[in-house]
Amino acid sequence: MLVLAGDIGGTKALLQAIDLNNPGKVLAQAKFPSQSYDSLESIIHTFCSHHHFTQFEAACFGLPGPVSGRQATLTNLPWRVDADALQASGYINKLELINDFQAAAFGIDALSTDQWITLHPGEYDGRGNRLVVGAGTGLGVAPVVRCLDGFWPQPCEGGHMDFSPQTPEQQSLLVWLWQLWSHVSSERILSGAGLEALYAFYADLPVKDSQAWLSAPVIHQLAEQGDMTAKKTLDSFVEIYGGYIGNLALLWPARAGIYIAGGIAAKIEHWMKQPQFLSALHAKGRMSNLVKSMPVYLVKDETLGLRGAAVRALRLVS
Repeated sequence: MLVLAGDIGGTKALLQAIDLNNPGKVLAQAKFPSQSYDSLESIIHTFCSHHHFTQFEAACFGLPGPVSGRQATLTNLPWRVDADALQASGYINKLELINDFQAAAFGIDALSTDQWITLHPGEYDGRGNRLVVGAGTGLGVAPVVRCLDGFWPQPCEGGHMDFSPQTPEQQSLLVWLWQLWSHVSSERILSGAGLEALYAFYADLPVKDSQAWLSAPVIHQLAEQGDMTAKKTLDSFVEIYGGYIGNLALLWPARAGIYIAGGIAAKIEHWMKQPQFLSALHAKGRMSNLVKSMPVYLVKDETLGLRGAAVRALRLVS
């Protein structure tokens, strides 16, 4: 008897099959390039065919976009996911769709202590709420409510809130980005594509010719090698990231911790540890002490969303 967990991102999709009779035992796990498939169903079919799986008692998928009941339209993939249609395919008996960062938040308690680091100790209070946020292909957010029976993540689309410049340079950046998009959300900067746009801004590359821009991994590599424009890009990225997370913390005080996940933060750990990140996060005027009271953790495990989807899938049959 098996359960299926899936963490679906704009770049990659992770699937995991777990033995229901031994919930700690992973029977198979695979990664798929999301853009190479036309649907989630085709990824599931490929996974099952390769591993000769025919039936799952339950499944949960974390999806990058708003989930409405049993359906979801994905933000960075041209897919519409329908839970009833997936179940009709015959592979799955019970199925749940949740937001990808809701899934990531469910995965926090499945982490071991070596899978996250403390960026700021704050004043931890386990009776408080949590906040999970992370930049990757997109920018995800999950407010997490502390209830009597544990932590319960809530879905939201906080990554699409307006970018709010905090310096004259950031104001110039916003004007530059307006040439590309009429609505500049925080995700337009705090994402892989956003890092590329940020480098193009500092390098004075053509605004509307993304083919001339460098990829995020190349920018990171250049920064590690000492390239001044790339270093400026990373410095600015983490400063904007900190300011954004600080704004979220004012909206959702997280005395049980702010957890930074996503595919980018763990890769640029050196920059996340630099003073400008926490300085921007804490620079909230009269509310600075409130934000400073909240612990800040960097999650190094990039399978957090998959862990959370597995937690939910197992609960469907518990």
